[in-house]
Amino acid sequence: MNRSTIKSMTSALIGGACLLAATSSWGATVNLRADEFTKNVPLPGGGTTNIHMWGFVIGGGTPTSPGPAITVPFADTVLTINLRNDLAVPISLVIPNQNGYVRVAPAPGVSEHVTSVDAQGRTRASSFVKQTLPGQTVTYRWNNVQPGTYLYYSGTHSALQVQMGLYGMLKKNTTATLAYPGVVAPPITQEVNWIFGEIDFDVHDAVLNGTYDTAIKSMIHSVPEIYLLNGQPLQVGQFTAGLPGFGTPPPTLVRMLNVCYDERIPVLNGFHLRVVAEDGRAYPYPKIENAVNLPSLKTRDAQLIAPRGTAVKFYDRRLLSMQ
Repeated sequence: MNRSTIKSMTSALIGGACLLAATSSWGATVNLRADEFTKNVPLPGGGTTNIHMWGFVIGGGTPTSPGPAITVPFADTVLTINLRNDLAVPISLVIPNQNGYVRVAPAPGVSEHVTSVDAQGRTRASSFVKQTLPGQTVTYRWNNVQPGTYLYYSGTHSALQVQMGLYGMLKKNTTATLAYPGVVAPPITQEVNWIFGEIDFDVHDAVLNGTYDTAIKSMIHSVPEIYLLNGQPLQVGQFTAGLPGFGTPPPTLVRMLNVCYDERIPVLNGFHLRVVAEDGRAYPYPKIENAVNLPSLKTRDAQLIAPRGTAVKFYDRRLLSMQ
């Protein structure tokens, strides 16, 4: 495949939608479906290319990557996800740092986790939790959902399946008005979500052509052509601080999530972030940072104080250092 390596991104910022299938006084239920789709990706200098992707969607319709943002109401402690698999391979769901995961009525023959033996006789983990086989719907439940910002993604062959697009954001606030103690949440404040991702054209082509495990045998040497923000190519992003109607707005809440193989380093131009939480756990003392280190599969939450109407620009310093 003759495609030049793309290390540039165009401006994009998409707020996470709060999509919930059903709620009750004690728990929330989401009907999530995984399927394949084709993503049309803009290229630097003009033109586009079509990429074979996997993604999640709630109910019918076309999947997306990132998948739909899932918001658990602050009063709920139980999250149930009914996962329908319309892909041709087994998948699963994990939410790192969320406690209380339990097995719920797995299909016959489906184990809690799956291992395999490689050519050297070593036992390898293929899936960290029970799998949802092609054509099946399996229920996953968390009985002690904690407030915070989290990634959900496939726990089966995660290095490959996250690259293919099986990931999304889950969030829960501490109260109706607080994301964390002392940290105001919408609708009182503005909120922006940054989900950093990447696409390796060769890997996606190999999956489409059925040559993954032969032409490409591992994700270890993956070299992405495109780095993403909220599913779209990005080089320098921009948003306007503050909500209409506020003379002196409260701090903007910034939720940062990274599904790239390597770290990202979001940097604000002329501003600092007050980092208040990591992986859904509030810091005892916030950190003031201009460049936030965001390792792979990590989440961090921060506050940005800026006058209403200020155009705030941000970029990925890690990306610029690779160019």
